[in-house]
Amino acid sequence: MSGSGDVTGNEKIDYNRKTQSSRTEIYSPEMELAGFQVPEGFVVELVASERDGVVNPIHLAFDDAGRLWTQTAEMYPLDPVSDIAWQDLLKLMDNPEAQEKDPKFKRILDLYRGKTQGKDKILVLSGLYGKEKVTANIWADGLAIPQSILPYKNGSYVAQGSELFFLEDTNNDGKADKRTPLFTGFGITDTHTMAHVLVRGPGDWIHFSQGALNKGEVSSLISDAKIRLDYSKIARFSLDSKKIELVSSGLNNIWGFKLRGNGQWYGMEANDLGYSVVPMEIGTGFPGIGSERLRPYQPWMPELHSFRVGGTGISGVAFSDDLEGSFPEEWKDVAFIANPITSAINAVKIARNKDGTVSAEHLPDFLTSKDDWFRPVNMEFGPDGCLYIADWYNKIVSHNEVATTHPDRDKSHGRIWRIRHKSQKPRDIPDFNELRTDELVQYLKSPSIWAKRAAWHQISDRPIVETRELATDLLLLVSDIQQNEITRIMALWSLEGIKHYDEKVMISLLDTESDNLRREVVRSLQSFSLSADNLAHLLKIPSKDENPMVRSQVLRTLDAVGTANMETIALLVGACNPPLDGNAMGGAYERNFERYLARKALENYPNELLDFVKSSKASQYATSNLIWASQALPKAEREAVFVDLWKQSDDKNLDEATFIVVAGMLENRDVLNVVLPVLENIDKAEKHVTLTLKNLAKVQSNELTNALIKPIRFLLKSREISHQHLGLEAIGKLNVSSLRNMVIPFVDKTSSSETIKLAMLALINQPEENKAVFERIAKMEFLELDLRATAIQALAKTNISTANKTLSELIPKMGQSQKQSVTGILSNSEEGGTLLKQLFDTGILTSQEFGLSSAEKIFQSNKEDTRGIELFAQVKNRIQNEKKAFESKLHRFMVIAEKKGGNPENGEKLFQTCFMCHRVGDKGFDFAPALDGSALRENEALLTAILDPDAALESSYAIYRVTKKDGSTLEGYLVKKDERGTTIGFMGGSSRFIQASEISFEGFLGGRSFMPKGLIDNYSDEQVSDLLAFIKTLK
Repeated sequence: MSGSGDVTGNEKIDYNRKTQSSRTEIYSPEMELAGFQVPEGFVVELVASERDGVVNPIHLAFDDAGRLWTQTAEMYPLDPVSDIAWQDLLKLMDNPEAQEKDPKFKRILDLYRGKTQGKDKILVLSGLYGKEKVTANIWADGLAIPQSILPYKNGSYVAQGSELFFLEDTNNDGKADKRTPLFTGFGITDTHTMAHVLVRGPGDWIHFSQGALNKGEVSSLISDAKIRLDYSKIARFSLDSKKIELVSSGLNNIWGFKLRGNGQWYGMEANDLGYSVVPMEIGTGFPGIGSERLRPYQPWMPELHSFRVGGTGISGVAFSDDLEGSFPEEWKDVAFIANPITSAINAVKIARNKDGTVSAEHLPDFLTSKDDWFRPVNMEFGPDGCLYIADWYNKIVSHNEVATTHPDRDKSHGRIWRIRHKSQKPRDIPDFNELRTDELVQYLKSPSIWAKRAAWHQISDRPIVETRELATDLLLLVSDIQQNEITRIMALWSLEGIKHYDEKVMISLLDTESDNLRREVVRSLQSFSLSADNLAHLLKIPSKDENPMVRSQVLRTLDAVGTANMETIALLVGACNPPLDGNAMGGAYERNFERYLARKALENYPNELLDFVKSSKASQYATSNLIWASQALPKAEREAVFVDLWKQSDDKNLDEATFIVVAGMLENRDVLNVVLPVLENIDKAEKHVTLTLKNLAKVQSNELTNALIKPIRFLLKSREISHQHLGLEAIGKLNVSSLRNMVIPFVDKTSSSETIKLAMLALINQPEENKAVFERIAKMEFLELDLRATAIQALAKTNISTANKTLSELIPKMGQSQKQSVTGILSNSEEGGTLLKQLFDTGILTSQEFGLSSAEKIFQSNKEDTRGIELFAQVKNRIQNEKKAFESKLHRFMVIAEKKGGNPENGEKLFQTCFMCHRVGDKGFDFAPALDGSALRENEALLTAILDPDAALESSYAIYRVTKKDGSTLEGYLVKKDERGTTIGFMGGSSRFIQASEISFEGFLGGRSFMPKGLIDNYSDEQVSDLLAFIKTLK
């Protein structure tokens, strides 16, 4: 099919400009099909396409009749980001009242709320099996990107932007005719990370995900329930929509999220980052944008995989869980991963082992395509045991690769594919809605996971007067050790669905050999309104289970039930064991996770916990357990308990977790008095100072700083350079002024540059007293330029004339890039800016030596100063001219790129700079998007990202600026921001914490990437060719 039109006769689109795919021709479904490659024995078939009305499909869901539900997304994307300045958007994100008044937000909100009719539809596909012809029924119309759908009874739950509602067909005519709003307030800043992947779980819960760049307060419209849903989270709500709660935190975008037949949850990180597919039991936390945790003490699951599947937008996951009649046995426990960036279906064999470790193997891609418009975004195994794939089919797929309004974004195509194995036989696909209630239990034994789930749904959802008659059969089935584990689990979920509890059966099941079944039995107990006495009796043995997933479920169940006594509190305190070294899976991580779950659960029972701690039962537990558990108490009680426990304890060693706990209570004089001898102990100097610097954002206080003066003094006196450096670093970061005389001797020609740097940073908060030292450092020619510039900046605070003279002598010796580096450093303070304006005024510096950021900071420091006004105007004018010249520069590099030469080995050496912010595999840092899969990016998109990183900036990677009350500024990547302060990250992986009390104002710089411009401007053609050759190896 040529690029002049498309098969539906829609308006002609200009596909000539290259973005991701370089091809401009639209392939027909038949042409695309011919380019698929799958393993021997598998067959790919077309199910539906744009000819059937399938356009930009996102979600796939099979209902209990075996019909396939999907939707169109012709209106994608609907980003307010594209319409208003990023800085203004940030203010709106946390201000729902302002959103309602902003016309750009309001337009989009009206679409999501149904006040304005949209263009999108929900489609229901029938006739999928056998020789029937597939028909697509428009079940609902007038929608606006219904991003996720979950069929239920006579309708469907729908997640659409700011809203989650239920559509139903009340008159059974195949069309939705009633809309019931359920939840509102979801963030809509970023279309591609809005609430999505609705998944029904046991216990009458529906789970879903939200991505990293949205924030909002989500409220139930059925009850008074509400939660803050900020950044990437997994959350869940009850079927009746009266409850909603957070489940897991972190990662960035979880577009693939699945509940396996054995009850284990799995998810994925769109950018891979070593989490291409991971277990996601409830309560799990991961690193991600915003760095939010469900609790400050929630551990993060470590990076699981050293391999990368490639790409930065992996979008769906599926497992072949049928017992037979589906994919061959060798594909069991294989996660099929939809990768729209690489136009492939990746495969990773993965399992969570009994000891908590994770086994994973990256297999060859399951499906590849010769058509790079193939964009698989979701997958689901169907009732027939085949794998169904939603194909976004688009020239462009990456949300931020080009502007959201780019004309190449295709809004008229979409395909759904099916992969089957030749050995599969046709199945009978019953409509479970039409089955008699007494027929349902037998289908729990079906080899089809779809049939098992449909039977579970029907048993749970039909009137209890009918389904309670099934209890006996369900009890027999769940107890039958001859049955498969998944069958027994589905029977258990069905018993839970009809709220039938049989204690004798439950006790026997808690002793079963199946780890997954034991875990699910423990989980189900929260659905039966059991007493604390009963729970304590049932959970005592499981609390010591060898499988950490069973143990963690005990803690979650005790958290959820809302009732406690001395025995259940004892189970929770028993799980508060001291942390193990590290955070590796299979030991240390599980210990940290259980400590977190136990403390979180204890927060629900402060009165029972206090009674326990005061009782004789507490003496049976280690002091460290009791200290950790007592942190769940209100402030006054936990501090009083700590003092009593500390006095009674013979072990006065502070592990990292206890150190953080103690540091947070030092404002209490009683706490300080009992721990001061330990903190001042010079034998523990290295340990305690190291723990302080490692956890600065959590522990910094005047009380802790004062307590560490003696240990720091001891470190400075040490003959070991590592100890001296640790002491100097502590003085600088803790702002210790009393040890100045011990620091000055380190500023010596015989000292290393690292020593002098740390000494200077230790003295920099006392500019008047140390101006002579700063002048001396500025004149040390053997030092790096940035150190000398920082010294001049400090000198300028108290003696600007000397700073002027020193810098004036230094500038002529510098090259252009060095001058820009110096102006970037000095512009971070008001005094440094004044110095630069003086040199600009005298002609020693010109506007060519200033970047936009440094010129803007100088202007902002004094908007009335004509020198700053003129400098900023000249730099802005230069930047505008550079943008005009960008096409010429891009053309030069495109010519080099198209030659496809270069030496990748030499290019790898040049690429090392990229590792200072980006990650590839297990190398580098996460301050910028991972670059795995860059080989698949088109040359124009790749070069644009390098030459002009602001052009397709993802908002979370914008420069973040903190202006301190002393007038100085810090710019970098926002690592974390909370009530204690802000942590900024810098190239190379270093970071700095600024206390909230020191901050005047802070925020993102709209449209400015954290990535500097001009990185390859001065490269030779050969160097550019080598760099691109290496990047093309990153698959």
